Amino acid sequence: MGILDIFKKRHSARSLNYLIEFRFSGHTKDEIKELQQNIVKNFHLSRKKIVPHITIAGPLSTNDPKRLLKEVKDVCKNYSLVRLYLDGFGSFEKRVIFVKIKPTQELEQLRSELIVRLEQFCNLSEHDIKSPFTYHATLAMNDIQNKFDKIWSYLQTWKIPETEQHVIRVSVITQSRKILAEYDLLQGKILDRSKSLDKKTFRKTIEKLQIVREPQEIKFKDVTNEGNIFVFSDAHFDHGNIIRYCNRPFEDISHMNRKLLDNWNKTISENDHVYFLGDMTYGRNRHPIDYWLGKLNGQIFFIRGNHDIDSITRATVIHNGYGIEYKNYKFLLRHDPYRPLGYDGWIIHGDKHNNHLGEYPLINPKNKTINVCAEMVNYTPINLDKIISMIEEPGMDNKKV
Repeated sequence: MGILDIFKKRHSARSLNYLIEFRFSGHTKDEIKELQQNIVKNFHLSRKKIVPHITIAGPLSTNDPKRLLKEVKDVCKNYSLVRLYLDGFGSFEKRVIFVKIKPTQELEQLRSELIVRLEQFCNLSEHDIKSPFTYHATLAMNDIQNKFDKIWSYLQTWKIPETEQHVIRVSVITQSRKILAEYDLLQGKILDRSKSLDKKTFRKTIEKLQIVREPQEIKFKDVTNEGNIFVFSDAHFDHGNIIRYCNRPFEDISHMNRKLLDNWNKTISENDHVYFLGDMTYGRNRHPIDYWLGKLNGQIFFIRGNHDIDSITRATVIHNGYGIEYKNYKFLLRHDPYRPLGYDGWIIHGDKHNNHLGEYPLINPKNKTINVCAEMVNYTPINLDKIISMIEEPGMDNKKV
């Protein structure tokens, strides 16, 4: 008995509601989920769980789930690699705020074919039929009208890179928001709920994706002529426990804050450029990020870390994975040391502190990573010229400044 026969037995003839979705995975899923949670926390919204996804069709109703699954399978089996791009933020009036999705021709065609099939036996929503269709990933909805303007202003201090994603599975979701089944485009088969949730099965899908997808082109901005360039990460102002966690040589929070501030301002002039790679401040009684930015010298370009949930108005916010070119060297700037597929150049990162020195020392020439967490650079922003001189000097790995 196949999966379609199983669903025929389990479901009665009554009409039920379904959604057809693409659900994000990996780093993009984590970033969207983190932003959703930050909005909920900062603006005291209801904590209704929103799985990061794109609705392809629905809600729709049908009394024939067997045919629904068959049509999804018959359409999707003709596709193996469907791409899309994240493209900033948008809204439906003041009811819903979302990440905008720029579809490719493959995604548009897949959805069009699916709608033609479904409208023959399903009751479709009006927005499924009208054109153009707005592809989106919801960040906040339900009773946000009174807070919309504040939430929208907050989002303007975030940067979503135009990241290429791949539709690896098309999910059929029940009205209770559970996966009924999924069609796996990479494995070329339909999966029941247990297989959809199985981690081993998902790993096989990702392995196939790594083989067939093409590396994404990374853009690098030439900053060679922009004066002195510094990088720094994970200051953790106001965070008392970091002293113990990372064995920082400070007596207390006040001592640490004062030293971090002094080191920065004695090193950085007003015209210097500083790329800060995340986690400016942390802790229950911390000051806002803008408070510390107002005390720091230089023109600051800010990549948000996992603790940077505030609005940021006193720095230029840039996206995670920002590329710069300096004196014939290319550096990918990230909060974490994640390496995009196909990129074999240098990554300057934070996040790891001094807790993983074997893999993430100050400079790892083998893996081409540069860890500029505060602990690794003597709690002081480090100049790119200094980094380049260390890269070019033999035996500089596994050392601190």
